[in-house]
Amino acid sequence: MGRENKKIRISLVVFGDILIIFSSYVASYTLRFGTLSGVSDYFPPVLFILLVAAYLVVFYFLDLYSFPLRSGPISLFFQIVLATAIASLIVLATKYILFLFPIGRGILVLANLLIIILVYGWRNLSRAAFRLFLKPQAVLVIGTGAPALSIGRIIAEHEPEYDFLGYLAGGREGDQTGETALDDKVLGAPPDLARIIDRHGVNLIILSEASVQNEQLNRRLLDAQLKAVEIVGIVEMYERLTGRIPIGHIEGEDWFIKTKGFSFANNHIVNRLKRSMDLVIATTALIVSLPLWPIIALLIRIDSKGAVFYRQTRIGKKESVFWLLKFRSMIEGAEEHEPLWARKDDQRITKVGRFLRKLHLDELPQLWNILRGDMSLVGPRPERPEFVETLKKEIPYYALRHSVKPGLTGWAQINYPYAASSEDSRQKLEYDLYYISHMSFLLDLRILARTGKGLLFGSPKKRAA
Repeated sequence: MGRENKKIRISLVVFGDILIIFSSYVASYTLRFGTLSGVSDYFPPVLFILLVAAYLVVFYFLDLYSFPLRSGPISLFFQIVLATAIASLIVLATKYILFLFPIGRGILVLANLLIIILVYGWRNLSRAAFRLFLKPQAVLVIGTGAPALSIGRIIAEHEPEYDFLGYLAGGREGDQTGETALDDKVLGAPPDLARIIDRHGVNLIILSEASVQNEQLNRRLLDAQLKAVEIVGIVEMYERLTGRIPIGHIEGEDWFIKTKGFSFANNHIVNRLKRSMDLVIATTALIVSLPLWPIIALLIRIDSKGAVFYRQTRIGKKESVFWLLKFRSMIEGAEEHEPLWARKDDQRITKVGRFLRKLHLDELPQLWNILRGDMSLVGPRPERPEFVETLKKEIPYYALRHSVKPGLTGWAQINYPYAASSEDSRQKLEYDLYYISHMSFLLDLRILARTGKGLLFGSPKKRAA
């Protein structure tokens, strides 16, 4: 039911966008020439298909089809402006290359103004309509231990998409630790499952790992499944809601072996696509950014003593060691005694370094690391050997992040603030593991698009629960 709701939402929004894009260009043509005559010659059907596809693809990669939309009104507006500008440039280039003459500036500007206004209005209207007409998914969590309580809190934060009903007690022995603190949130025990489903209209059951050993419960879950109730494990639900894999709720390393996604790290097709994208984008970015390098170097030398570039050992794929290159953003000798976590308001950062870090210009030399093959554009951020040894001892499954090349940006970077402690590294690992298990060319493009959006408009991130 929940996934069906999401598909309905996305389908309706996409259909609305198609109508808006098509109508905006037709309307702009009519306003420009005062007639509809000749519109099919000016916009051949093939061009209209490519035109609409360009907008939809850009909208997708800039997260305009993510539900629920988490952007505020102002952020959403500028997100739509950026997406529309990028799509219009693609349309302009496509029409000129394929049809040998450009779209008139008047038509292009007017059409895009209409698209921005109408898409923004459609997003707000559809969001209100979904809340009014689409029934939220009624969720029951089986179990009352710490994992069950944790996922319950997360589900409760996702209203109106979900209607969190409460917990069913009586999983495996020892799964009752939270019952006394839950009061009316415990709706019953396994024998009451059918009654609870009928009474509350349950259509999604989340099964904590501690509950799967109860044979009596399993029989009742099978009956529930026959009634079209969706049943998912707690780890899968975490992934669905948070985009991370909760390592604290994984019981044993065999989970990673059984999970199909973790084979992507050794998939030759995926790796070749990633490498091709790395070479094309890194080479282009290096050429485009080269005029900035002497300016950055001069500012660094004027601001503080020391070298322009900074080299630091980092851990890469299969725990290989490589030299990571950066423009120096800290005072000379900032870590000559011992390695320390970098913090947001670190006093060791120079004035120019703070500016470079804010715009991520200090990381431009890492394009050379990408071309060398030490890094990829997208992946877990490379960590220092001194920290890796400590983190491997403190955090379960930490070494798994080294099954892929480290990245200039990554899923953890766009979803979580700067890591300044072991706990932060634990949270970021959960995002990294999600990325590794879902690694794909499209996900990489989406991460790059969100990284670009974050650089332009900022990307508010909150610490995971």
